[in-house]
Amino acid sequence: MCATLFNPATHAAVQLSPPGGSSGHSVQFYQDDKFLLEAVSRFIGTALVTGDPAVVIATREHRAGIDHLLKERGVDPAKAAQQGRYVSVDAETTLSSFMKNGAIDPALMKKTVGGLLAKARSGGGKAGGRVAVFGEMVNILWATGQHDNALQLEQLWNELAHEQTFSLLCAYPIAGFSNPRHTENFLKICGEHSAVLPSERYASLPSDDERSRSITELQQRTLALEDELALRNSEERFRLFVEAVRDYAMFMLDINGCIATWNAGAERIKGYKASEIIGKHLSVFYPEEDLRNREPWYELEVAAVEGRFEDEGWRIRKDGSRFWANVIITALRDKSGKLYGFGKVTRDFTERMQTERALQDANQHLQAEVSARIQAEERLQKSEQSLRKLSAHLLRSQDEERRRIGRDLHDSLGQYLAILKMNLDSLNATLKLTDTEEYQFSQCSRLAEDAIKEVRTLSYLLYPPMLEELGLKSAIPWYLEGFSKRSRIETKFEIAADFPRLSREVELTMFRILQEALTNVHRHAVSKLAIVRLRHHDGNAVLEVEDQGKGFPDRIVTGFTDGLPGNLGVGLRGMDERTRQLGGHLELVPGSNAGAVVRAVIPAQTLTAIPVVVPNLVEKSAGDKI
Repeated sequence: MCATLFNPATHAAVQLSPPGGSSGHSVQFYQDDKFLLEAVSRFIGTALVTGDPAVVIATREHRAGIDHLLKERGVDPAKAAQQGRYVSVDAETTLSSFMKNGAIDPALMKKTVGGLLAKARSGGGKAGGRVAVFGEMVNILWATGQHDNALQLEQLWNELAHEQTFSLLCAYPIAGFSNPRHTENFLKICGEHSAVLPSERYASLPSDDERSRSITELQQRTLALEDELALRNSEERFRLFVEAVRDYAMFMLDINGCIATWNAGAERIKGYKASEIIGKHLSVFYPEEDLRNREPWYELEVAAVEGRFEDEGWRIRKDGSRFWANVIITALRDKSGKLYGFGKVTRDFTERMQTERALQDANQHLQAEVSARIQAEERLQKSEQSLRKLSAHLLRSQDEERRRIGRDLHDSLGQYLAILKMNLDSLNATLKLTDTEEYQFSQCSRLAEDAIKEVRTLSYLLYPPMLEELGLKSAIPWYLEGFSKRSRIETKFEIAADFPRLSREVELTMFRILQEALTNVHRHAVSKLAIVRLRHHDGNAVLEVEDQGKGFPDRIVTGFTDGLPGNLGVGLRGMDERTRQLGGHLELVPGSNAGAVVRAVIPAQTLTAIPVVVPNLVEKSAGDKI
């Protein structure tokens, strides 16, 4: 339920609606006590007549006046008080009960006022009704200069409205806000109320048009006061800010360039106290060479025409020392555009200037070093490119030489040995030899046969024909079988069924890496097992040789990772160089069982057509393989 005030002068009802809570909180401004008492007696009388309880917290004089007007309106305040529905207490006494050391105790305030509301509500009344409350404690606080306490009490009333149901009417004499300094607090107080009721001057206006004009005039004056207050606060904050700044010299000049204001930063930077410098021309800060060029007057002329001037240069302190200054001069004009002075901001950039010069010198030196380093790197890169070309040429030459030697061994020496064995066998069959001679012939025949096998094996190792004819899929198992027989190291070969044929160069490189890696396993790993994996991954052919031996020494792994070839053996350097020639890379990583893994990753250059080869080779015996 919302309480309603009836204004007899305007014949208008004012609804007291809650400000976001469940209770109304209105404020009545007045010029004459008689008007206030009339308004309060109507407010309290309406509540008592309709069956709602009421509470009055006012001065002794106002409580007596309210009771008198209630009786004139036919309401018996004594009877209502006897019933418990009407509670009237002294505002000063109530206020002092929850004030401690000049401050409001919020908990005690809610307890005190809440007790009064509960007392009035316990006296009866219609169900669902709310308590009508008139409170004058805020006016007492405001009148005694306790403006912050008055605003806090208004806020506490609003907090209490979320806990209990009541309609509150506060009152202030409008004369208490006549000083422009009160504008901010006046607006804050109005903001704490759900309804603001004007004084009797507004109510006495005879027509709606005059009342509208009065409201408009009040709005205009309020906006003017707000603007004035905002400007005053802004100017005061700016003045305090300017005076407090110590890193910038900030001061005002009149239109002739004479100093009008001086801040702490200006005193610190330039050395003058305000009493020593105000009234003097800004030219006192400029060195002799700038004065001969009339630099100070030129800067003011530019600022007056363009609105702003900025420059850096040497300036003079009071003690005659120089400092490098960044200077900004801004022209100041009134609303009509008339120039009335200048604002000047000076910053001491001496340290920054010296730092920038040192940085420039350092940059020049660094650029010279960088240029020399770039040239050295270019020479090194050219040297590396030459070495790589030479290395590639040597590797190709080595492979071609191996191929030629292997073919020569097979085609010449191998054929000679084969004919030798055939002749020995023929002689052994035709000649009648003694047992001793026959034994010697047999020995010679076996030696010839062993020599044939060794030559054939050696020629195949130098350049296996199976690699060129059938690819890695067939060449690797053949090589692993021979390696196992010779080294007594078990081997395993893992390859995908759909692994493609690769280009001749890639397959040859991978086969050479396999040979070198297995040689290292045989010589250094102390492993009983070697696992070879061949797979195709992300467009690369990947060959892995893993052992279960003692792993790589730390110096080998560190040298390989850091690119220190001096720490690597010839075999590892050769494998690494072979992969690099084809755009790949070599990796040395720990194995799964405390061993080591050599991994070669090379872009897979697959053959577009695989040559069809009809195998015409008789499966060689175990003795024919390495």
